[in-house]
Amino acid sequence: MTNKNSYDVIVVGGSIAGSTAGYILSKLGLDVLIIDKEKFPRKKLCGGIVTLKTLHLLNKIYGETYSSLKQKKILDYITNDYEITYRMRRSILKTTSKYPYIFVDRTVYDNFLLQKAKDIGTEVIEGQFVKSVDLDECTVSLSDGTSFNANFIIGADGANSVVRREFNRKGLVSKKQWNHNLGTGLEIFVDRKDVGKNDFKHPILALGLVKWGYAWMFPNKDKLVIGLGALNRKNKGNFVNALHDWVSCLNINSNSLEKTYGHPVPYGNFKFKPSYKGKVLLIGDAGGFVCTLFGEGLYLGMKTAEFAATAIYNNINDNKAIEESYLWNLKKKVYPDLEAAMTLRFFFFNKIFSAFECKLTRVLVKKTEDLIMELMSGERSPKWFKKRNLNLLKVLE
Repeated sequence: MTNKNSYDVIVVGGSIAGSTAGYILSKLGLDVLIIDKEKFPRKKLCGGIVTLKTLHLLNKIYGETYSSLKQKKILDYITNDYEITYRMRRSILKTTSKYPYIFVDRTVYDNFLLQKAKDIGTEVIEGQFVKSVDLDECTVSLSDGTSFNANFIIGADGANSVVRREFNRKGLVSKKQWNHNLGTGLEIFVDRKDVGKNDFKHPILALGLVKWGYAWMFPNKDKLVIGLGALNRKNKGNFVNALHDWVSCLNINSNSLEKTYGHPVPYGNFKFKPSYKGKVLLIGDAGGFVCTLFGEGLYLGMKTAEFAATAIYNNINDNKAIEESYLWNLKKKVYPDLEAAMTLRFFFFNKIFSAFECKLTRVLVKKTEDLIMELMSGERSPKWFKKRNLNLLKVLE
């Protein structure tokens, strides 16, 4: 436990977004405290896909390369093969992509990034719940009665954010709108030694098991991550049954399964102002920054952390308006993609599958295979499918 009670910035949440914000701000010379309710390393629910745009950001912020991450065993599993199925294991597409699927174990990955923040001078309190946050006074009180104050607070504490709860109380977030766009993710973890003769070497994405979402089987080195995610209001009461159906499709013995884990997923919840009086900023899942088509949040967690940290630093050093800086970057570089992805989601899940079922879907997916991979990797924007010309495959060199 720290002996100080005052900081330049307090970051609530030490996951990917929080660790990245803490790392950047500490590197810029600010006095930063990260508080997380868990002790690291800890289990974290997530499919764990690292896209090429995320690798690019890891290099930009941390100086880590594809090679260095492999050498340090941060990247758990890599394959260029993948499969897309429809409902009860009818294969739509099984092929090899030039864009690799790269997986991390979030227990290892998150601990790695938090340690990066510690190594550069960020103070970290682990295993303490944040009991309350005062947005006006910029104070944070812990469950043990300790209080801290700062010039700025960053809320990086996930979809169930304590910091965003204060935004709710001040009427800055519509609870109705938040719940309208909220999704759920369910996951189970299966040890490879328990899957019998099945040799799962490539990821499988399954459509049609849930509405407005998909199921997955992601291979790791020592385990399989099996799960599904979808919009709550389209799947009332169906998540658990759909997950059981998916496990059956994979021919996995249910006796080998561990506990089923569930977590909320922001799935279009970004339409509110994620800042308060230039003092408190929300990033990552806490601000609803998750891809509104694929549900991927690692990249946006890091990217919004970078925007928030830069805005705070510029405010301190050049007196630049923090809200204008943070919101300008979001409106310019984040919101357009999220809004376009929501439109694609409506067309993809509401029109294609409901109207034409599997035959047209198979044709459509095969015809748009390269486009889908470019959208996932970050080479192409969801807005008008504009090519970004980033040549992200260079990050693999």
